[in-house]
Amino acid sequence: MVTGFPSPAQGYESKTIDLNQILIKHPSATVFMQIETSRYSNMGIYKGDLLVIDRAKKITQNSLVIYEEDGHFVLGRVCNIQKETVITGSIIHVIHTVKDL
Repeated sequence: MVTGFPSPAQGYESKTIDLNQILIKHPSATVFMQIETSRYSNMGIYKGDLLVIDRAKKITQNSLVIYEEDGHFVLGRVCNIQKETVITGSIIHVIHTVKDL
């Protein structure tokens, strides 16, 4: 037996947000990398930002990717790198932490 009145908020409960569902399309092929330099600020990517890299995503000429150069990982557009370069994966999201001044 149910007694009392129903809650006026019933039916308006907020759903939880699953960041895995939003940010990751290929879980077994997704890796994360944190930027340790301010070198990419002209691209809107800053020191401390977290990159979500999908190694299974189809790469196009304009894809922003991570590739290896002289033993270091570097960011760049496919159209600007040499053809024999080994591409690690495509950057699909940049997570930026807002810092207080």
